Amino acid sequence: MPFWPFRSKREPVLQDEALADLSRMFLSDAEDPTPGVELLDASRFDFSLGSLAAMDEHLERMRARGLEGQDLLRFVLRAGAYVGEVIRRHTPPPRQWHWLDYQGAVALDPRLKSLGNGIGTAAVLWDGQDGFTFPLAKVGKYLQNGPEDSVRFFAQVIIAGE
Repeated sequence: MPFWPFRSKREPVLQDEALADLSRMFLSDAEDPTPGVELLDASRFDFSLGSLAAMDEHLERMRARGLEGQDLLRFVLRAGAYVGEVIRRHTPPPRQWHWLDYQGAVALDPRLKSLGNGIGTAAVLWDGQDGFTFPLAKVGKYLQNGPEDSVRFFAQVIIAGE
């Protein structure tokens, strides 16, 4: 029986700390800044649900830039981690979200393999039971489709448990 990604048969390796770090890098990483960080008013990004309105505005500005390659990857990973951390911090108990990498999520639910391992599925939120959500994918969809894929609305629905 393989060890990774489980410590035991039912206990996946959580990536909470790593994604929390990525979410903070969205706003400040002096050595490798997030594309578009110069456009942000950092005071509006306090991990509150309201900060996701500012994220929607920022996603719209970045959508116009047409990010590609490593810039797109860095942006989606960090912005998606930020959105996911807002969800994690504001979902009321007893529900609790945890970050998993793609392999860990597929190990829990093999149907997720059909989504493929890409930027939108590199990190997945798992509710500890059978629920999964994809904040990175939602950021990517906003960049593709615009306001109809609001991350604020996305988070509100998930936090409400609907």
